[in-house]
Formats: sequence, structure tokens, C-alpha cells
Amino acid sequence: MRKSTRIKVAVFAGVAALATATAVTGSANAAVEGGSGCYTLPGSWKVVDDNSHETFLGSYYGATSATAGVVNFTSPNNTTTASHGEWRLTGCGTYSDTDTAFLIGTDGKAASTITFKANITVTGKNTANFDFAFTINNLDGSFVTSGASTGKATRIAVQPR
Repeated sequence: MRKSTRIKVAVFAGVAALATATAVTGSANAAVEGGSGCYTLPGSWKVVDDNSHETFLGSYYGATSATAGVVNFTSPNNTTTASHGEWRLTGCGTYSDTDTAFLIGTDGKAASTITFKANITVTGKNTANFDFAFTINNLDGSFVTSGASTGKATRIAVQPR
């Protein structure tokens, strides 16, 4: 293989690896999409509920593009399992997500589900506002209760050791 061909292959492989890593992780260092001025959501976030002041941890994973993907959240208590759901881009720096978790009964088994529907505005490279509603249903799907809240989020970014 000629030297110039090896260099081109090495550069292409490096660019492809970087592009893949950025698409998958939503790197906080690449939080502005392609110079468009729109901040991106993919990555991990610490969200503090404005009403309860509880802290939730969530991760938004990119799919094949920066327009949709998978979301998982953990709750600050042991009565709610991790949630599972999807997110999508709705505008410049704005997103929607829906995720569902089990609520655990006193017997240690799933007693009901809680579904969150959120509108998210990424306000800066490492900040976002959440506006969400939740619905609790019995396992048979019958309605129990619902509510809404807002929250402030900060991106969980890499910190030097």
C-alpha cells in the first residue's frame, strides 16, 4: 500500500470513529449541532424537580441521527424502577420524551406504572428546562392519578480526575 493511501485510510478511520462516538454519546463538547446554534440533548443529565426538590438522573442516547433515540431515568427512591422510553427532536434545542417505570408495592412487586411525558428545552451547552406531566395507572391500565411539574437540569459532564 502506498504511503498516501495509508494516510488517507488512517484519516478516514479516525474521522469515522470520531463521528460515531459523537453520534452515540452526544458529547457535551459538541453540544451545538453543526453550528446551527441549537443545543443538543443526548448525554446524561441531573434533573431537580421544582416541586419536590428530588433529583433524578437521566440519559438520552442518540439513534442513527441527532433527532431521536432512547431515554432512561432513575428515581431517587426505591419504590420506582428505572424508566424506559424514547425521545425526539421537536425544534431548535427543543425535545419531547415519553418514558415509563414500574411503581413497586409493599410486597416488592410491580403494583402500577408511572408514565412521564416531557417537553425539554436545552438552554445552554450544559443546562436544560423540563416541563413534564405524569400519569399513574394500575397494571391493568386503569387510571389512578396524574400530575405535572417542572425541573432544572445540568449535564453530567466529564470531570478531570
